[in-house]
Amino acid sequence: AVVADRARAPRGRTCVVVRDGLAALHAVAAAWRARFAVPLVGITGSNGKTTTKELLAHLAAETFAAHAAQENYNTEIGLPLAILAMPEGTKLGVFELAADRPGDIALLVHLLRPSIALVTSIGQSHLETFGTQAAVAEEKWDLVRGLAPDGRAWVNADCPELRDLAAAEPRGRLTTVGLAHGDARGRLVSAVPRLVLDVVAPPLHLATTLVGEHNASNLLLAALCAADLGVPPATIERRAASFRPVAHRLNVRPTGFGWLLDDVYNANPTSMAAALRALAAFGGPRSRRAVVFGDMLGLGAQTDVLHDEIARLALGLAIERVYPVGDASCAAFARTGDPRVRCLACDEIGAELAGALAGARDAVVLVKGSRGMRLEQVADDLEARSPRCV
Repeated sequence: AVVADRARAPRGRTCVVVRDGLAALHAVAAAWRARFAVPLVGITGSNGKTTTKELLAHLAAETFAAHAAQENYNTEIGLPLAILAMPEGTKLGVFELAADRPGDIALLVHLLRPSIALVTSIGQSHLETFGTQAAVAEEKWDLVRGLAPDGRAWVNADCPELRDLAAAEPRGRLTTVGLAHGDARGRLVSAVPRLVLDVVAPPLHLATTLVGEHNASNLLLAALCAADLGVPPATIERRAASFRPVAHRLNVRPTGFGWLLDDVYNANPTSMAAALRALAAFGGPRSRRAVVFGDMLGLGAQTDVLHDEIARLALGLAIERVYPVGDASCAAFARTGDPRVRCLACDEIGAELAGALAGARDAVVLVKGSRGMRLEQVADDLEARSPRCV
């Protein structure tokens, strides 16, 4: 154990006493990182970090001995632990960097010293501490600013804030990607029930089990970065087809009533809007659709305004039932006066929805909210009440 308070050191254990436990953790991680003269990829953005990290590591796994940071170890504590988990013999390291407050990304870049940067998106996240979306963009861009002169960056140009920041960077070290903008473009073949993209250069046909157009930029960033690292196109295509989405990030779970879209890991207005549009497009013209809509946390003074905006979006789509969970969501939907809205306790939603969808075979239910809302309980309860017939 590494401890800063000798009085609290666990008895019967080997302890190293330091002035500052976090500083010691960073020092040890920096020393371990210095042993690797291999490409290290840093990934940041408001949404899509973990999916893009797992995608890139999966695409490159046959070509490199690749190490991906465990789960979402992406903070001042998580990142050094992820670095220390990198085994000897690693030929490619893939990490994600998160920011809760100004200065976080610069600190993590200093620790990781990545040679490659991927920036996925800018959204309305952590507004409680950043205040504006422009401030979020500036913070995320510290990953690109912190690269060595010979570093390479891949950036989602379909995001206006990132497109503007990229315009000021030397083109030799930065490549923009997107569906509508960018140096490298993808063409959307389908977004649901699975994401399929075609890329012109290098020529790639990427058929995945991912869902939603919002994942297109994540797939493009990972595939084009993998190609630049030397992964053969045929390998990228084959590995893309075998990728399995990260748990609780818009996973499609077959059920007795049709499909459950499990997106309970986190939520902000950008990701919530994308998930709602994926829900509206999923299924057929007669499919019944419902959403369990959890509070989007960390929005500060803009909480009510942003919940109102997303509530209006949800009710403007082909969604039959809405179950808000949390004070902000319930208040926002109550202000609409829409009869499709049902405010229930979490432990009542599964039974209500299972009963309402009894007999359906092509219904679609989205469950999404911020991590603190613990909506995995609702998703699991609903799936248990509507088991898939084998």
